[in-house]
Amino acid sequence: MKRRLISGISAAVLATAILAPTIGRAQSSTQEDTGGVFVLGSVLLSIIHVPLKLATCAGTQVSSAVFYTATYDVPGYYGGGTNGRDIGETARRSCTGEWIITPQQVKKDYGG
Repeated sequence: MKRRLISGISAAVLATAILAPTIGRAQSSTQEDTGGVFVLGSVLLSIIHVPLKLATCAGTQVSSAVFYTATYDVPGYYGGGTNGRDIGETARRSCTGEWIITPQQVKKDYGG
């Protein structure tokens, strides 16, 4: 029973990972056809990228809280501000940007 549940969840995750890039592409009629290899590359790279980005985002948020507390009221290198502004900007940048790698990005970076 437990193996069957794990197999079902794994199949659902795989199906979602395969269909997610094509759903966004199907809604936009102005995009050019990217080809199956770029969609496959998008899926595989996104499967690797999302957990790494999540770990980086969470780790940076936690460490920035520690650094902000440790350097509270320490003057920074700009206009009389404190280091908190720079620490907050670093924490914000770690969680922004693209989380899913699109087929168009794979095509732009790796060929075509």
